[in-house]
Amino acid sequence: MKKIYGIMYALLSSAAFGLMPIFAKTMYNSGSNTFTVLSFRFLLASLMLYIYFLIFKIDFKVNKKQFLILFSIGILGYTSTGLTLFYSYNYISVGLATTMHFIYPAVVIILNYLIYKEKFTKHKAAALIISMAGVYVLIGIKTQGIHFGGALLALLSGFTYAGCVMGMNHKAIKGLSNLVTVFYFSISAGISLLIITLLSGKFYFPVNALSITSIIGISLISTIISIGLFVKALKIIGPSSTSILGTFEPIVSIIMGIILFNEKITFPLILGTIFILLSVVILAKEK
Repeated sequence: MKKIYGIMYALLSSAAFGLMPIFAKTMYNSGSNTFTVLSFRFLLASLMLYIYFLIFKIDFKVNKKQFLILFSIGILGYTSTGLTLFYSYNYISVGLATTMHFIYPAVVIILNYLIYKEKFTKHKAAALIISMAGVYVLIGIKTQGIHFGGALLALLSGFTYAGCVMGMNHKAIKGLSNLVTVFYFSISAGISLLIITLLSGKFYFPVNALSITSIIGISLISTIISIGLFVKALKIIGPSSTSILGTFEPIVSIIMGIILFNEKITFPLILGTIFILLSVVILAKEK
């Protein structure tokens, strides 16, 4: 039964991550930009958690080794993943970039096999193949005239995120509270992104009700809750299964796009959703 809870945590994490493009798009429509959104996303999340720790007198101290691991994941994982993925959008379509980014579950499974000797079962293989096919169909890939540099950046974002997932599974930080883990991820990624944003001269935050609501949503729902649940799922069902279930994320993004931005329901949407849900059922059967 505990494994089923792990699957539920992973799916809820993906759903929370899936809302992020909606919040980001709302901010872009108000005049903001990627650098500012990413900076505020992590900095506000760390501030929220810091206030929470103070109010409820929660000890969030970590030792030197844990601190270095958490900061490395935040800077090398979340910062580099965000920048490489968003930069790839300048050269290739968002759909193609997203699909290439979702190479990360396959990379996680391979790394998990090499490092932790986790078995690569037939259920995981089937779930991985079907979920990748689902993402491919959902995004609607057009491969003609692909920009090599853009494709390379998108693939790199998948590899850096895979490294991030593997880092989250490090035994030195497994015993930490999920929220404490998210706090250190957020503050390290937030500071590094803010420095990059200020140096590039791209800092712009429009002060209006919609922007403020969106940045609170992206910090609370798509950062604190999503990463917290992701870490919780990792501890129960492991990096491989949690990563595969991460492919549920595009479904939520597309459905919310239909609801909020009147985007069309298409046959690829229905087929891709069926593929990804089928992969969830296969993993649930194994667990």
